[in-house]
Amino acid sequence: MKTVILYNIISLIIIFVLIFVLRIVSKSDLRKNQQLIIKVITTILIVCVIAFVLFIDAIAVGIIGPVPN
Repeated sequence: MKTVILYNIISLIIIFVLIFVLRIVSKSDLRKNQQLIIKVITTILIVCVIAFVLFIDAIAVGIIGPVPN
């Protein structure tokens, strides 16, 4: 259970960093194409991190697990 809590804390930090990157990119003076590419990649990473956290938590709680015979 300590490992799941550690993963949740690390994932939360990663999500905050990615949101901070989104804010910086939207205020920067990059070209529109570069901003769009960075925003799309960052959004995909945020969604993947959230899916990872939900998957790990579902395993820890017991929703997902080995199939009984």
